[in-house]
Amino acid sequence: MLASRKILPRGLRGGALPRGLREIAEACGVPLSLYVKRESDFGDDLDAGLDVIGRLVDSRTCVSIKYAVVRKDPAVDPYLTSLVRRVDRSRIISGIGERPAIVHLRNFGLTGFTTGSGVLAPRLCRALLEACSQKNYERAERLRALFLPLEDLRDEWGPPRVIHAAVALAGIAETGPIPPFVSDLSAAQKERLRPVAKELLSRDSSGGE
Repeated sequence: MLASRKILPRGLRGGALPRGLREIAEACGVPLSLYVKRESDFGDDLDAGLDVIGRLVDSRTCVSIKYAVVRKDPAVDPYLTSLVRRVDRSRIISGIGERPAIVHLRNFGLTGFTTGSGVLAPRLCRALLEACSQKNYERAERLRALFLPLEDLRDEWGPPRVIHAAVALAGIAETGPIPPFVSDLSAAQKERLRPVAKELLSRDSSGGE
């Protein structure tokens, strides 16, 4: 369930937002997964917003949280520090791909992460998660480094459009026209992306680090 200041008018935050989320969960008959993209998603009073998130989890309105607040240094994140004090950290997932995954799992005790680049390299992605679970952070850093060239392009040009093109350019499958409201990559961008996508796929196929 996306709860973002970008799409939610101010009046829907505060008391109205948790009510709305509860109504959606009741109507669907299942608890929600909460997507926290900005620390002010639940209001400019951050402590009050964190309390709201805690109550949503305690009431089982939300069963998990995808944490996707981008930081220049993911190890310095007072908001996430406060969040894990209010919510069982096993319910919080690192939601920004491989770049901050090790820090989120090692420093904050999160137990998993979401991936986009993992569609090209699922074995390496799984190996990264296992390395973190085993506290083998030296190996985890080597694995993470393999994803960064593609992650850099995703950050530069937009994650969905890069993955859409990368799947085709790597030869996995034809992804067809990109959906409306998202522009396709230029020919020059695709030529820059092609070797990056193919290299990550090749590393995944060989299991190489």
